Amino acid sequence: MQRADNQEEEEDHSLYDAMTATSYADQGHAFIAGRNDESSFATSNLDDATVGSTSFPPQALPYSNHQYMGYPPAAGWYAAPLPPAAHYNYHHPHQQQMYPTFPTPPTYGSNPPVQYQQHLRHPENIQVPTRRGSFNSTDEVIKLTFTGDRQRDLRNVLYFVKNNRNATLCDVDGFIAEIAKADEGASRFVQRRLQSGTETERRLALQAALHNFSDLWQDPFGNFMLQGILEFGSADMREELMTAVYAADVVDMTLNMHGCRIIQKALLVLDEASACKIITELQDIEEVIPFIFDPHANHVVQRAIQIISNFAKAAADHGDSDAAANLMNQIKFILDDVIANIEQLSQHRYGCRVVQRAIEYCPEEQRDDVLKELVECHRNLVEDQFGNYVIQQAIAIGSEELLTAIVESLNEDDAILRFSKHKYASNVVEAMLTNATSREAILNAMLKDFDGSCGVIELAKDPIANYVVKKALDCAEGQQRDKLFGVINSNRQQLVRISRVRFHCTSPPVI
Repeated sequence: MQRADNQEEEEDHSLYDAMTATSYADQGHAFIAGRNDESSFATSNLDDATVGSTSFPPQALPYSNHQYMGYPPAAGWYAAPLPPAAHYNYHHPHQQQMYPTFPTPPTYGSNPPVQYQQHLRHPENIQVPTRRGSFNSTDEVIKLTFTGDRQRDLRNVLYFVKNNRNATLCDVDGFIAEIAKADEGASRFVQRRLQSGTETERRLALQAALHNFSDLWQDPFGNFMLQGILEFGSADMREELMTAVYAADVVDMTLNMHGCRIIQKALLVLDEASACKIITELQDIEEVIPFIFDPHANHVVQRAIQIISNFAKAAADHGDSDAAANLMNQIKFILDDVIANIEQLSQHRYGCRVVQRAIEYCPEEQRDDVLKELVECHRNLVEDQFGNYVIQQAIAIGSEELLTAIVESLNEDDAILRFSKHKYASNVVEAMLTNATSREAILNAMLKDFDGSCGVIELAKDPIANYVVKKALDCAEGQQRDKLFGVINSNRQQLVRISRVRFHCTSPPVI
């Protein structure tokens, strides 16, 4: 009985909708009746001009329906809705309520009525939530208050500097050291103020650093405050801070993960006399080798070689050879140990870096001493995991004696094939190809016949040596380049079966 009543009620609604639609259609209006019915979109029979000039009663479009419909721009401020695709409800029956069928909204002129103006007005005074750790985007003035509780005041200060873009070190005097050690964001605030702040702020930072030096230089964030004072402070500030560094022991700081960064920064920004004083503090150590093998101290040794060598070169360029010699004597104890243990250092993860810096930065006299010892042991370094980088650095410098020794090694017992197929030695062969002095000799060695086959073809088939062939094709010039491509093209059918060497066959020779 209840089902019959519901059916009669639905029929009454359908009859009422049909009558209403017919009435408005007779009056020239386009009205859509029914719910979730694809055939109910009556606008398909009306053109744009008819729709644009149609007026509807206010009750034809409920206000709440606006959130479901999207209206494209049209001749007025309002336009007719676009119905979903005809097949949408057929393929998505469970999502039919997402696209209900509503009557076409009325069309107004350039200004919408009052009931729609309130709905369309953009909200005012919206406070956009700020990203965590960023500055407060509003103009709210954050006041800094102190309660006498050190921990609570520190939390207030950290909140103040992170949410107030106008905060300075003067505002947080007394908490500068704690802020520098708090976290990365607070440490960056201190560094930023040291760079762009006033002289008064830098002086406050220096006072805080001197009172908390032992805690700051060992801290992962606090050490950056000391580096900032060295970089942006005045000469007097640097001198005061370096007095604290000497008192804390340069050797201990050099062996520390965070302290070594401060010593490196000091060598980089201080003048010649101050840099030599730091090197003098390191001369008290018995052996340099443990420092070179240390994961932190080796960076200080590299920086010392770089900075003192640059000072010596500058003095030599100005004609002061005595000053240049005195400067190089400052790091003589380092270079002597490097030369005496060059093979051992070149095969070490950290030691190879120090040898490379000596080859790269030392003046010609000291560099020749290093290269002379390197020639004696180059055979053991070419195939070494770390030694090959030392040999590459020497090749980049252009040591003729070393280049000649390597070429002779490559021509002995078909070593060119073994080196080119080796994971580390192949890097040395490529470096030789990029050097104009040794390129021709290496290409001639690659073009020799080995067991009835050209060496280039044998190398092109290897998963490692094919990169050497590619480098040879890039670097070769003139007749050697044509000869290389001729050999590869004559063996195209054999090489094209190997995917890694197909790119060799696709590049025609340049004539």
